[in-house]
Amino acid sequence: MPAYFFTLLLGLTEPLQFGTNLPTTAPNNAVNQVECILFEMGAPFQLQTLPWLRARREVKLERLDGYFTTHLMPEMKAYGRISSPIFLESWYWFTHPESINKPKNKMRYGAVRGSYQANWFKTQNIIAEVEVNSLEEIVNVMHHKRIDRILLDLDDFELAASKLGINKDEYQKEFFRYVPLGLFASHSLLKRLPEFMHQFDENINTCAQAPFSLSKSEEKQILDRLYSSAKTLLNLPSLVEEVQISNESPLSEPEIMKRDQLWIKESKHVGHADALTMLDLPLSKVFKKWQSQFKGVVTELILTDSQGKNIAISKLTSDYWQGDENKFTKIFKQSKDYNFDSVTYDASTHHFQVQLSFPVLDNNNSHIGVLILGVDVEKALHSSNEKSN
Repeated sequence: MPAYFFTLLLGLTEPLQFGTNLPTTAPNNAVNQVECILFEMGAPFQLQTLPWLRARREVKLERLDGYFTTHLMPEMKAYGRISSPIFLESWYWFTHPESINKPKNKMRYGAVRGSYQANWFKTQNIIAEVEVNSLEEIVNVMHHKRIDRILLDLDDFELAASKLGINKDEYQKEFFRYVPLGLFASHSLLKRLPEFMHQFDENINTCAQAPFSLSKSEEKQILDRLYSSAKTLLNLPSLVEEVQISNESPLSEPEIMKRDQLWIKESKHVGHADALTMLDLPLSKVFKKWQSQFKGVVTELILTDSQGKNIAISKLTSDYWQGDENKFTKIFKQSKDYNFDSVTYDASTHHFQVQLSFPVLDNNNSHIGVLILGVDVEKALHSSNEKSN
């Protein structure tokens, strides 16, 4: 962290003022994470617990520096910016089984009063015919056929259904989107402290409580889309042969580190000689063509040998060695023939990605390398919805 920024924040005459609708006494929530991040930044703050509508009004009146956790409401774009995600929610449409064939414009919608979904309904001119005060209530209302459709976080729906003794599998579910929840910082705060948002984002991973993982049903949807094609690719004789050739020339750890550092350094420049040479390999061209058929669902392919060194790639990678990352190591430590890493958020593209890894096996069924697929999660789940509808 730059020393000037640390000094600047420590020199604040008044603590920063933030709002949230989360209970400050609840363990393991965004309050704890924001406290951790601001502590790392050396920034004192005071917290007010208040409803979203009031929090937004207080920011507009410049009586609050910001609020969390939230997604960016269109009305607030003129008043500030939102951080990279602190939490991610997985929003799904849930429809009563007797309403599945009902036209969308005839559906009766419901929402939890004051929730993110209720606010989003208003931006889309969707009328919530029923508004209640809790998750259990809205699920119960749909169960008793007073409404046809609700929009909820997947975990929230499944927890509410479990508490009510309702079979969650009776309800059609359709992935809608991931919603990044973060800290909204006002323009007045960012004007006073121009580096605030950058430093906040930099410290999110330091204070992260747990990685965001796919649900089992989401894993299944992605595997249904990609597994068979990936297995066909893995059985290409040229793929297995290239891995075997690379394994015959292992490198020492210092040499791997040296090549990796050089690759990382050169990846920032257009003329990345080693990467361009690898991209021009016949197998890399096969990867690029294979990837193109998925129309953005697959974002990259990386083939490594048993040490984790790149052998073939479909696009420029940020590093040469994958041997110290979960996408490589975990596939060697399990009996399943695939592994999903945690979901990551790319703030520059606003996309959510997961790494899906497969073992490369030789004719003796020995594990000799790893094939890694980068998957755009939202595109993969949306394409799964389209296939099932």
